[in-house]
Amino acid sequence: MPEHAELRLTAAYINGAAEGRHFTRIDKNPGHKGLPISTPFTPFTIAATSRGKELMVRLTSASGQVMNILMGMGMSGCFEWAPTGTPLPKHTHLWFEGERGTLCFVDVRRFGKWKISDGWSPNRGPDPVREYDNFVKHVKGVALGKKGGVPIHLALMDQSIFSGIGNYLRAEILYRIPELSPFAPLREAVEHPSLFTLCHDIPSIAYQLGGGQLRDWKSPTGEDPRHFGEFIKCYGKTISFRDKGGRTFWMHPKWVPAAKLYLSIEEK
Repeated sequence: MPEHAELRLTAAYINGAAEGRHFTRIDKNPGHKGLPISTPFTPFTIAATSRGKELMVRLTSASGQVMNILMGMGMSGCFEWAPTGTPLPKHTHLWFEGERGTLCFVDVRRFGKWKISDGWSPNRGPDPVREYDNFVKHVKGVALGKKGGVPIHLALMDQSIFSGIGNYLRAEILYRIPELSPFAPLREAVEHPSLFTLCHDIPSIAYQLGGGQLRDWKSPTGEDPRHFGEFIKCYGKTISFRDKGGRTFWMHPKWVPAAKLYLSIEEK
């Protein structure tokens, strides 16, 4: 968390806040482990886009020079606009000073990161919403290889396969395919067409509802979190166990016997 929907919402928020403005300076909290960033040009405009769990912040000069900052939001990262004359939000770690205010990267848990980059991380799969056809082709191809034996509840967390899918999305996706065991290998799971459509539809619906307003993450759209809460059927509401990655996996109660068997085999 944040996952696919939250990154899309973050990009949209940045674009709305930065539209029509020029920026002159970038700075960072000296206590944050992230490297300082400076631009070879000023002033510059800002535009953002997302892909899976990654965010690209593009700085562009008046002459067309471009510098890209590739960002990961960590567990709680978001952006906030601070009008001129107001203090920067608490837990601001990277900020862009502009006309009539400052665009701030706020990260309570400090897991967010950034770097200068020419493109997206090469170890990420296609975006399941914006690159759907390539996404389906990619996942089916991976299922034919050595990762085909990975249980689907773990494969869904692998960003090289299911880019943008995280803990709450995997729970909601698998819960809505009651005939598919979360412990079935990826090579079997891809035989269920709804796996692909849900990887597209569930993040899309979450985006429309203002994102997963869970724990420290707050929607920049101001949507009522109760709507998202009504959409969630599984995450935080059903049966769970700790997966191999140390994450709590929520699942349909019908799979409790399969979970016990899976865990007993894993212990051996």
